[in-house]
Amino acid sequence: MGQNEMEKEQRFLAALQEAVKKARKNGNWISEDELSELFGTMDLSAQQMQQIRDYLKNAKIGIGEALPLEEILTEEEHNYLDDYIAMIREIPQPSQGELDALRLSAMAGDERAQKSLAEVMLIKVVDIARLYAGQDVLIEDLIGAGNEALARGVKLLAPLETPDEVDGALGRRIMDAMEDLIAQRIDERASDQDVEKLVNRVADQARELAQDLGRKVTAAELAQEGVVTEEEILQAIRFSGGKIEDLENPES
Repeated sequence: MGQNEMEKEQRFLAALQEAVKKARKNGNWISEDELSELFGTMDLSAQQMQQIRDYLKNAKIGIGEALPLEEILTEEEHNYLDDYIAMIREIPQPSQGELDALRLSAMAGDERAQKSLAEVMLIKVVDIARLYAGQDVLIEDLIGAGNEALARGVKLLAPLETPDEVDGALGRRIMDAMEDLIAQRIDERASDQDVEKLVNRVADQARELAQDLGRKVTAAELAQEGVVTEEEILQAIRFSGGKIEDLENPES
């Protein structure tokens, strides 16, 4: 592959990553204008643009609007959601007057009222989880994070001035918890990708040097080439479990 082709491929991959990033930030969809802005200067064919659209759809990303929930969730997630909703639908729902009294009592520190209010709000967690679905976090995990935030939140209502503020305050806590979980998973995936890149880079360099020497190479020999440091080499050995084919494992 020539230099120009490599540069074009790198630009394309970078634009594709940016498209996914924008979509995730926007609730799993990207506009036509944003797609044109990212890929419009690359002189792509209609077939290539369709491949981009297919890639985004497979990543549960809508174009122009968010995909329906039915297209985002897996069969297992659908089954979990149906069973969970059926379970919480069995929880008796208070009248409006009773709900207002629950809010006031929960604000006053009544633990029984706080527990009852949390149970009533479980369906709210489901509704919010639907909005965050499809961002590489299982709907079950989103609901779990939201429920934990709800359980903590009902104990922290004392600073509110009126019961009308309760649902909004709890909703914000639930949303923050789900957003934090998604951000954590993004960081974890980025970290995993960095590890993979490091291992591949060290493996490539070890392969080249091993071909020149006609044998496996040591970390010190590879570091002397000046492309990767000995610290990076040792990290790659640890991350790969000592399975870089052309590199001697110092612990073996």
